[in-house]
Amino acid sequence: MGMKKKFFIETYGCEMNKSDTIDISLSLQESGYEPARSEREADVVILNTCAVRENAEERILGRLGYYRSLLKTNMRHNPGSRGTSSPRILTPRNTPPLIVLAGCMAQERGEEIARLFPEVGVVTGTYHLLEIPKYVERFEKERAHQIALDRSSYHFSPYRGQRAETFRAWVTIMKGCSNFCSYCIVPYVRGPEVSKRSVDVIQEVEELAAKGVVEITLLGQNVNAYGRDNGDLSFIDLLERIHSIQGIRWIRFLTSHPKDFNEEIIKRISLLPKVCRHIHLPLQSGSDRILRLMNRKYTIGYYRSVLEAIGRHLPSASITSDLIVGFPTECDEDFLSTLDAARTFRFDDAFTYRYSERPFTKAANLREKVPEEVVRQRLEELIACQRSLSVEKNNAEIGTTQVLLVERESKKNPQELLCKTETGKMVVVKTDARPGDFIEAEISGISGSTLRGTELRNIGNN
Repeated sequence: MGMKKKFFIETYGCEMNKSDTIDISLSLQESGYEPARSEREADVVILNTCAVRENAEERILGRLGYYRSLLKTNMRHNPGSRGTSSPRILTPRNTPPLIVLAGCMAQERGEEIARLFPEVGVVTGTYHLLEIPKYVERFEKERAHQIALDRSSYHFSPYRGQRAETFRAWVTIMKGCSNFCSYCIVPYVRGPEVSKRSVDVIQEVEELAAKGVVEITLLGQNVNAYGRDNGDLSFIDLLERIHSIQGIRWIRFLTSHPKDFNEEIIKRISLLPKVCRHIHLPLQSGSDRILRLMNRKYTIGYYRSVLEAIGRHLPSASITSDLIVGFPTECDEDFLSTLDAARTFRFDDAFTYRYSERPFTKAANLREKVPEEVVRQRLEELIACQRSLSVEKNNAEIGTTQVLLVERESKKNPQELLCKTETGKMVVVKTDARPGDFIEAEISGISGSTLRGTELRNIGNN
């Protein structure tokens, strides 16, 4: 009697999805729910989904299959549960949880999945994530599927200061994308670029700082496009305003589009010491021909000029990137150009992917596909190349003294803590500092892909 209902969220995909999960969680807690430790304790299970790559969708479909198998098992042991309008899984709480499919894959394939998996009672696309409690309530009353996929309106999170994850927070400054890269489904599932009002962004950061947040990450599919849709501040103007907020120590941002990144922005960032010297700048391909087919709107020459400007004004910055192999029509020469770009630009790290055909996109109509075996070989070669470069980059850190932000306990050794450098690299250190503290440490070695450090002093978080 009086026991609160519980929810459990499974999150797939990018930082934007992880940020959305925070809002989903807060909206459910505001409606009287509390978090569950696992799906077996939950009254509501939400799958916050990704549609950027086919393998992400396959994982989610596999997970739905897992819930279906649990349903069948529980129905055999609980025959009285049959006959509901949407069959659900019995849990140790003796109540069947409602399955909610949310996010990008829901926006793309929600109606289809609702037909294939009647276990899913609620489907909410990217425009209705904050309304999940409302649709859950409707399902409970009507015992009928609830599907919300229209894109008539979008509302940014109202929770602002509540979105802190102890000492750090993501701050969404815009949603959607208007670039229409020919391989990317994001504009179709998240809609066009819409910037949050700068006054709201600044107020959110101020509230987070007042609650002890020391590190924020500004989020957008293309943060450099901030303000263009509504005539508000430009991205660099916003960055300068945020830099003046007391209490914030480190500022990060994701993701920049190379076509919108230029020397003037880089110069102004160099005057902002709180902005971390780590820039994620997706290249995608080293071939100008493939970049044109991808509709990326820049050339290798322009990308090189941006990196050279970073080198002049932010010489200590680390650069990470995204690279795709196997784009339709990619020939050996195109791939070798990508390999050469990786070796020339010497990224600190790069996320490497095989091309994934996505519905709605122009690239899906290109007929000349690269054979799967060729794609696999190219990806393996690119991964090996980047792994070697990353090891060289990490080895160069040994002997340097750096300021680190303490993040959490190391999974391998609870006596050590996992920390992060300003340039975004992970370091394991034995320290008595607490998560959220800053320490100064000497980088003393490497363990796998993680650096090891020796603490020199505890700076704290003031």
